[in-house]
Amino acid sequence: MDDSRELCRSNYANIIQRMIENATGIGHVTDDNVYQQRNQVNKPLMQLIVRDVMLPESQIVGFENLVELQHLAQKKRPCLILMEHWSNFDIPCFFELLEGKGEPGKRVADSIVAVAGIKLNETSKLVLAFTEIFTRVVLFPPRYVENIIDPKKRKDVTRRTTRLNLAAIKSLMRLRKEGKIILVFPTGTRYRPWDPSTGKGLREIDSYLKSYSYVVTVAINGNTLLPNPNDNMEEDFLRKDIMIYSVSSIRKCSEFRHEAHKMRVGSPDPKQHVADRVMATLAAQHEETEKKRITLLQAAAQS
Repeated sequence: MDDSRELCRSNYANIIQRMIENATGIGHVTDDNVYQQRNQVNKPLMQLIVRDVMLPESQIVGFENLVELQHLAQKKRPCLILMEHWSNFDIPCFFELLEGKGEPGKRVADSIVAVAGIKLNETSKLVLAFTEIFTRVVLFPPRYVENIIDPKKRKDVTRRTTRLNLAAIKSLMRLRKEGKIILVFPTGTRYRPWDPSTGKGLREIDSYLKSYSYVVTVAINGNTLLPNPNDNMEEDFLRKDIMIYSVSSIRKCSEFRHEAHKMRVGSPDPKQHVADRVMATLAAQHEETEKKRITLLQAAAQS
């Protein structure tokens, strides 16, 4: 699947331009609007793209675990999805596959609220046109502040980060009480092969596990929107691929943390150790699923 081309210059450029014209989302995020309800005016246009780039063999493995998780969430049990993060199309492809499962899948999709980084709102109108299709809570990932060198700018951003993230935490607490499933990317950013740090789990993930009752981990095999090394999201590379989302069985968050702590030998930071165990769990799922995906890719190439 090597016919990659930049998103903004792809064969879908006309569709994307219509999405930009339709977009009404709020670009600038404040502590009053960290919770952003989906605006689905562009959903049919997005689906034209997603359905074309996802090959027919794409699927969700372990879908029944998501259905069970949604039932638990409806009983007001705080539920969490920890998902690998490879591209800005991870969520669009996931929701498209969910809704392809009929009413049970739609109920799961409607119950999910993703935690999203602020760049998805404030980078560009193009990125926002896709982002606003999904309900989300917006926050500042820790890496955002860490990468700022200028002392004054760092101080200003830190002040804003504190306000927004406190508001985001309050929103998440309210949403889980309303029976929503909270979806979090443990790395807080897309994985970029040229920057190994983007594959490291954030120590804040331990706090999520401590605050929720049940969790599933979701590995993603395949990528329909490769990150561009120039870090311009509008120029990420579209390609067709088989997407497989593998969902683990449901685990109690307390048991996951307990088992992770039992394995901690010589690690000075217990929170980081738990985050590392999350990433190790996802890596094992990913490796196992990739064997199946390679077989499917080979069969598709021969057909």
